[in-house]
Amino acid sequence: MVPKKTSYGKWMACPQGHTQPELNQEENIVTIKNKPVNRVEVSDSKNILAVYPHKCKKCGYDKAELIDIMPFYSDEDCVSRMKCGRCGFVEQMEGKVK
Repeated sequence: MVPKKTSYGKWMACPQGHTQPELNQEENIVTIKNKPVNRVEVSDSKNILAVYPHKCKKCGYDKAELIDIMPFYSDEDCVSRMKCGRCGFVEQMEGKVK
């Protein structure tokens, strides 16, 4: 391969004159429109993500959504919270939930 000057700039070319495939220099512009984010809402007074067995202290419902918050620094623990599937009451757990 030897450098060869073309209208596009310097390119490497075969010294024996073998041709290379055409270079596509068209400008492709891709635009992506922002789509609205689908939110999970409580429907029929029940949260569909509440699948963990946990009894709510406020209303007594037996299913909750597990919310796991990761540490910001390496010496911190993960924070685990349980959100009630019916009333939305959030209770912070002590230690990790298994």
